Order: sequence, then structure tokens, then C-alpha cells
Amino acid sequence: MAFSNSSCQLVAEILTLYQQVRKALSAATAINYLASVKDIQQQLDQLVYQGFLQHTEWRHLQRYPAYLKAIVLRLDKLKHAVQRDQQAMREMAAFLQQWQQRYARMQQRRQHDERLHEVRWSIEELRISLFAQEVKTAYPVSLKRLQQRWQKLGL
Repeated sequence: MAFSNSSCQLVAEILTLYQQVRKALSAATAINYLASVKDIQQQLDQLVYQGFLQHTEWRHLQRYPAYLKAIVLRLDKLKHAVQRDQQAMREMAAFLQQWQQRYARMQQRRQHDERLHEVRWSIEELRISLFAQEVKTAYPVSLKRLQQRWQKLGL
């Protein structure tokens, strides 16, 4: 019973935060926000999609409130730090693209590679580190650490 209550509370929190993100996204209309908003939209689409509750492991689902709170904070910070936001995006762009390409190939081949899933969740933690440190990451993470992990995993 306790698990079902905590599950319902978590899902309610996720959906509430998701609505906050959507509202903040719709308000972020300045032309110089465009690249950041597009990046956030892609991140959001990877987090919240039809069936995400069934397809996301519980341990990752428990971090969703942190990811969504970080997005809300990031959108709020755009008002006074859009250049900093876009610099952070540029820093992680090559690594993110490398992961996306590798992940897309894995999906095309209908394969499963736990290493790519591990990196995927580390990217979410990296986004917190880069865009909303106040939220706190689940573990120490940086672009350099992710690149080293990528090498160590043999990807």
C-alpha cells in the first residue's frame, strides 16, 4: 500500500511539474531564447512521452521531479542569462550529438544497450549541473566525467 501511495504522489508531482514546464515554455517567446527552448523541448520529449511511466525504471522515475524542476529554473534564468545558457548548450552539444546518433542506431537495429541507457540518465544529471545547480545532482557529474565514462564503457 505504501508503494502505491508513493507512486501516486510521484506521478502527481511529475505531472504538476510537467504542466509548470509547459506553461513556462509557452511564455519563453523571445527570439534569442529559440535555441534554448528547442533544446528544452527535445529534453522534455525524451522525458515525458506516451508510455513513459511504463518504460522508465522506478529509480529513474524518482529523479523526474529534479529534472523538471531544473527545466523550470533554466527557463526562468533565460531572462537574465541566455548567453550563459547557450554557452552551456554548446559545451555539451558534441557529446549529446554523439550519444543521440549512437542511440538512434541502437533503436534502428531494435537492440538494447544498457551502457547507452546509463549515459542517457547521466546526461539528465549533467543538464542539472550545467543549467540549475540549485537542484543538486544525484551524483557528481561533469562533461569531462561523462566523456571518460563513455571511453571506459567502450562506446
